[in-house]
Amino acid sequence: MSYTNFIVLTFLCFVSILSAETIQIEQKSSGKKMKVEAVALEKGLLTFKTSTGKTYKLSVDKLTQASVKAAKAALDSNESGDSNGSGGEGASDKDTELFKKVNVVIGHELFGDTKSLWTEKGADIAKRLNWRLESIKKNSSSYRLYTSPDYEFIGTHPYCVTLYGGENDFPEQFSLIYANKGDFGSRFGMGPDHFKKMHPDKKLPDSLEDAMEIDEKTIAEKLTEILGEPKKQYYGEKVDKRKVQRWDVLDHSFLLSARENEYVYLLIVPKENADKEGKMEFTKDSELKKLHLTNVRKDENNDVWIDNIPMVNQGPKGYCAPATFERAMRYMLIPADMYLLATAATTSEGTNTFQLAEDCKRIVRSKARRIRDLTLKKDFKIKNLKKYIDKGVPVLWQMRSLVKYNNLATARTIERKSVTDMKAWAKKIQEEADTLKDSLSSDQNHHICMVIGYNEETNEVAVSDSWGPQFEIRWVHVDIAKAVTSRGGFVIDF
Repeated sequence: MSYTNFIVLTFLCFVSILSAETIQIEQKSSGKKMKVEAVALEKGLLTFKTSTGKTYKLSVDKLTQASVKAAKAALDSNESGDSNGSGGEGASDKDTELFKKVNVVIGHELFGDTKSLWTEKGADIAKRLNWRLESIKKNSSSYRLYTSPDYEFIGTHPYCVTLYGGENDFPEQFSLIYANKGDFGSRFGMGPDHFKKMHPDKKLPDSLEDAMEIDEKTIAEKLTEILGEPKKQYYGEKVDKRKVQRWDVLDHSFLLSARENEYVYLLIVPKENADKEGKMEFTKDSELKKLHLTNVRKDENNDVWIDNIPMVNQGPKGYCAPATFERAMRYMLIPADMYLLATAATTSEGTNTFQLAEDCKRIVRSKARRIRDLTLKKDFKIKNLKKYIDKGVPVLWQMRSLVKYNNLATARTIERKSVTDMKAWAKKIQEEADTLKDSLSSDQNHHICMVIGYNEETNEVAVSDSWGPQFEIRWVHVDIAKAVTSRGGFVIDF
């Protein structure tokens, strides 16, 4: 071969690689990134070409979720281009018609123009559905809606709908809670009232059991009408394992379950996830420790705090404990849903925090993590908190959310933003704490939130409440915090 022909051939190979869609993949353990062309994704292996034209195979377990989703998107794009000549990510005509029919049954535009929800951004889907942004972090996102009484999804009324996303805001699952023991008969949930609008031809339910039967039957009938008879299988691991009815729409699975006297629950997950019955990929302690260390922020003013903890808005029912546990569990890469946690621990007197903690302990242990009880009533000291915060682990704190405390926390958090002399600030808030701490002994407004940071120079702790982004971090003097501590706390550790 002549030198000229060799150059031409090399150039053509180079152009061929560039003309194919390239993606960036990243290895979990090493963080190594590379630009590749996705060739195939099957049996848990990604086949790809490098810029040199060499072909390799790599287990998807060794790649970040964002890498796998990017590969799926690229391969779907190629398939779409091959089938309809568009070369884009649009669905085929046949798929589009199916999505339209499913959207009609759902009553909302869940599916858009792409072949898969899992390759879209969560923000785009949430915009179509009018679900509200709740939290967006480096490795997670969520969009939640506490629905109005006339809100309908697949022919009946869910009380709470949530889109959970992972890295780069790619969706991971949709969670919808229908009739449940926390809402039925509640003035917040309107009890059976919504059935008057949703099911005017049916007798209003006299019990939670009746309400659950109506919801489960309605959803199943509507999905069966358009997608055929469901498969029956189990979904979830160990304590979370439950029977479900399953309908598939291309690479999406609708999973409907009803736990006796507790709730009706609809999940929408990737088909691959349903095939695995919800068995999650295990993250090694060493990898999780490395990840959480990157979340620890150290500011010039000596503030040390944890970033990237998902926010959960506890909503109108005041589910502070379930919301806080969901935040901590999802941060530790343990799937959790506030509503399901609340329902399991709900009694006629409200949410039992101790029962909730026991339920969460079983879930956490089933995912190979540990949950510890802390004696914060007597041990609320920075030296005891920092050993967790320094490694990126938040502390769940039981306290009394008094009006005086909240006013002080909000005011001082705003004021400290403009402080330049931290020594003077430390003196001021110490004197204030000495004056006020004895007046914060009221046994009211029991609450649970997180301690996510500290400043040893000013003797302050950073607190995070499940009330939305504006309460994501507030600073209070440690003596003030200790004064409102009620019982103890918990920590989910490696």
